[in-house]
Amino acid sequence: MNDARSPVLRTPMRRRGFLTAALGGAAALAAGGSLLSACGGQSATSGSAVGLQLNYLKNVQFAGSLMAAEKGLYKAGGLDVTLIAGGPSVAPEPVVQSGKALVGITHTAEVVNAITNGADLKIIGAGYQKNPFCVVSTAEKPIRTPQDMVGRKIGVSDTNTPVWQAFLAANKIPASAINVVKIQFDPTPLATGEVDGFMAFYTNEPIILEVMGIPAVTFMFGDFDYPLLEDVYIAKSSSLTDPEQRAKVIALMKAEAQGWQLAVKDPAAAATLAVTKYAVEAKLDQTQQVRQAQAQNALVVDADTRAHGLFWMTDQKIADCSRSLALGGSKATPDMFTTEILEQVYQGKATA
Repeated sequence: MNDARSPVLRTPMRRRGFLTAALGGAAALAAGGSLLSACGGQSATSGSAVGLQLNYLKNVQFAGSLMAAEKGLYKAGGLDVTLIAGGPSVAPEPVVQSGKALVGITHTAEVVNAITNGADLKIIGAGYQKNPFCVVSTAEKPIRTPQDMVGRKIGVSDTNTPVWQAFLAANKIPASAINVVKIQFDPTPLATGEVDGFMAFYTNEPIILEVMGIPAVTFMFGDFDYPLLEDVYIAKSSSLTDPEQRAKVIALMKAEAQGWQLAVKDPAAAATLAVTKYAVEAKLDQTQQVRQAQAQNALVVDADTRAHGLFWMTDQKIADCSRSLALGGSKATPDMFTTEILEQVYQGKATA
């Protein structure tokens, strides 16, 4: 079993402005191939080399992308896609802005801040329909609601502080009512009793504790007045207006949708790909990756995605997400989001 402190099991939020950065790893051009049709009557040239910038390592968080690569779905859309691993110090926004990646997966607050600061980016889909932030506690001393945190010690990392403060504001809880202990992403302080609760990702730390044999109790921010679309897909606005680039974006997102449809049906297969092929160097724990894949399906699939397709963003969710972001100082507007690419991917159906 992995050390619970291993960073490969965690996807931290980064709070920063729009930074200029460079990232190597351009995809190699594939030789030959025919012209394959993309959605919407447009086409992407077979073998078109593009990058998909992830916001963390190639673990099962990106189950659909791994399945799309493994099953040849990108190639079926005429693309040669390189999955570019991210990490705590990698910002997907400038990578996409620079053209080193056609599409990126990032955190909502960060791309909103980037756009506010002048980035030529659009949010074109949302992997997580429900906010994955939660507070986890032990079954011996359970914390089941935000109000249960009052007077208790809660571990919060510096990078998650803005989200934490916004969540408290949403629930009208004074910051002074809770004893916040600054910690990192390691759940050990909760396991040892140093804190009573721990701000976490629903798909990560609770599962790590479970694998460690520590029964955990969680409540999710999304269930208590803090709705948020997360793990959003982004592309340059100019890519959406350029016919050739737009065709590539549509083809990539169609493959993503098809890959995620497979991953939702078979989370164990996606976990095995992460452990045995795409993140071998990370020495991931198979049990943890399977449980993470199963848990995140509840965030990826809901009534809206069943009706409209995966990654869909309804007007109501965009409005709710914008209100949550505003509590943390991020000013989202409806024009930062668009479903135009997904409309081309799904063509009125709920599957790609």
